Amino acid sequence: MDTINNLQMPRLDRVQRLRSQKLLTMEYQPSEIAEILGIHIDTIYRSLIPAGCPHRRDEKNRIWIVGTELTQWLQTIKKKKLSMQPDEAFCLHCNRPVKMQDPLSITFQNRVIEMVTGICPHCGTTINRARARENRE
Repeated sequence: MDTINNLQMPRLDRVQRLRSQKLLTMEYQPSEIAEILGIHIDTIYRSLIPAGCPHRRDEKNRIWIVGTELTQWLQTIKKKKLSMQPDEAFCLHCNRPVKMQDPLSITFQNRVIEMVTGICPHCGTTINRARARENRE
């Protein structure tokens, strides 16, 4: 699970993200979205809507989601997930990107890749991040 604005956001796999691109500029009910994306309807009610999925409620308190707005929102969530600072890594225990404490860099694979190891400031777990080496010799 990913954390966006301190809310749990389910990971959508590649197929589900591709299916979301087929949504039209029309309003869908959550059950229709769940069927098209191949996810459970509870995922929409418990995760997507509380995390900020664009929707509206009508006079009978039913939820309506515009397909293209959902697709754009999922793309921005994906971009937010990928944008981490160089001194950050994803903590699997906390389920969020954190700033590493005491980072240690190890270079390997013909000096092209470096592994940065540090400690999570929240839970104390060892966290790792592999990245392309910045200063090649």
